[in-house]
Amino acid sequence: MKPPSQSRFLFFLLTALLLLTGCGENHQEPESVQEFSHSPSIQAPLQRKKAPYPVVKVYFDGLLSDRGYYENETLFLAPDALCAYFDLSFETQILEESFTMAFPGFELMGWNSLDYMMADSRYFYTPNHYLNVDGRIYLPKDLIERLFGVKIDFSPQDMRAEMDNGVLTLLRGGPDYYTTKFESDDLYWLSRIIYTEAKDQPMEGLIGVGNVVYNRVNSEHFPNTVYDVIFERSPQVVQFDPASTNGIFLEPDERSVIAACMCMEGYNTVGDSMYFVNPRLGDSTWFENDLEFVVSIGDHDFYRS
Repeated sequence: MKPPSQSRFLFFLLTALLLLTGCGENHQEPESVQEFSHSPSIQAPLQRKKAPYPVVKVYFDGLLSDRGYYENETLFLAPDALCAYFDLSFETQILEESFTMAFPGFELMGWNSLDYMMADSRYFYTPNHYLNVDGRIYLPKDLIERLFGVKIDFSPQDMRAEMDNGVLTLLRGGPDYYTTKFESDDLYWLSRIIYTEAKDQPMEGLIGVGNVVYNRVNSEHFPNTVYDVIFERSPQVVQFDPASTNGIFLEPDERSVIAACMCMEGYNTVGDSMYFVNPRLGDSTWFENDLEFVVSIGDHDFYRS
């Protein structure tokens, strides 16, 4: 046994070390933190792994409450911190390639291999997926805002995020969400034009085809319903080939239906594009000469007027 004076010295030494390495609102997090065992004698320091992504300080109503991460120009936040702040119960199950989170009223499911997540029969575009840091799930900021009805301000320059809404509005959906909230036949026709035009394209491209249809619906130069846009024709021009070859009546696959749902959720991958063409299958001369190029996704080039 060590003399009392030596034990007291070790106690104060450990206390000082903890204070020097403790959490504070204005401190810069070190790359590694010294940790000591509970043995009476000091052991060799253990190194804590540096955070795998740039760290963002997260504030709730002005109080430093959590950390997030910034990766691929996306802010990722942990929903459990928000749930703790609002005293909201939830459960998480993490598997090797997926996760499930159960909140009051809905369940969120995400997969590493897919560009979307699902909650209460609604679909959300998540091309950057999610992060699993030390067994804790971090979701994209946009998804957090949609799930909980909050607004989060984020400054990449300051690496600071703040949620100051103070009001929580939990997501609502249901099996009939897309046929009751939108025009009843929009999902039917939108999923079919996406399937016949882009079934073998990446999810980003499927959404892009749906965006072109909705951009036309919202334009004064085209009909104002999904059905009428798809079947529009003039003596010289058929707007969408599947509408004239009857391909439009083929049963869409699951990816096409999900892409249509995400278009209806407001996701957009092609901006204000009104046209698209596969230059390897069709003549793109008119597109290149008369339109403004926007983006290429998979086999399709997208253009606006």
